[in-house]
Amino acid sequence: MTEIANNPEYDKLISSVQKLEAELANLVFDRDKLLYHTCPILQMEYMLKIGKLEYAVFECQCKILRAKRKIEIIQAFLNREQSYKIEEIEQQLDKEYQEYTQKLLEKQKEIDEARFKKSNLKRFLNDEESAELKRLYTHIVKKLHPDINLDTTEEQHAQFNDAVNAYKNADLSELRIIYLLLDKVSVTDTATTIEKLQSRKESLLNEVGFLTGEIQKIKEAFPYCIKDLLQNKDDLQVKIDELSTLLSELQEQYEDIKNRLDSMVS
Repeated sequence: MTEIANNPEYDKLISSVQKLEAELANLVFDRDKLLYHTCPILQMEYMLKIGKLEYAVFECQCKILRAKRKIEIIQAFLNREQSYKIEEIEQQLDKEYQEYTQKLLEKQKEIDEARFKKSNLKRFLNDEESAELKRLYTHIVKKLHPDINLDTTEEQHAQFNDAVNAYKNADLSELRIIYLLLDKVSVTDTATTIEKLQSRKESLLNEVGFLTGEIQKIKEAFPYCIKDLLQNKDDLQVKIDELSTLLSELQEQYEDIKNRLDSMVS
């Protein structure tokens, strides 16, 4: 045991493992911050600032497609000099455009959820509270995350799940309690061989690489990819103006088609 403790290779491995554990804990925090705080807020802002206009554009496009298809069906009956029932045509159109209707409902649900989140959004933590939230959560991750602590007990696993939920909700009070309870969790210290340390180091390196890639994917995907757009007032206004212009053009197009349709069935 003394020989291992005085072995420079052992000391170097211990230091490397400890640094990797700290790095992994910070990466877990960065990923969870993106998943549970940054991205949900960005998505909410996007839906309320741009999503509503995109919904209106898509809805108008659906109405145009349906109206054109209705004209097509009616014209086919007229060409064959056959009578038709508007109710039956509407039923046919309902079936043909069921997918579009479902997408509209999903979009509307997203907008409603964004409104709900905004109205129920908990107060933002101040800088001091945010720093404490990060410190507590990172410490808990180091102690309880299963990728850092391979032999976690059921009690520790439950505590970690509670900590994740508390972090999701920015519940600083709950995190403080979990942090205090950590000292009561028994941890068995065992002698660690160089071979085990080397294996541990490799596992940590793999996990660090995986999390780094995962964070990069999150930043490249929606909604993080539109962060700059939402934070730049000029660019945001340009996007809003483009959608507003497109919506006006589509509304005019729909009115023309609707007038043609009305003249056919009158």
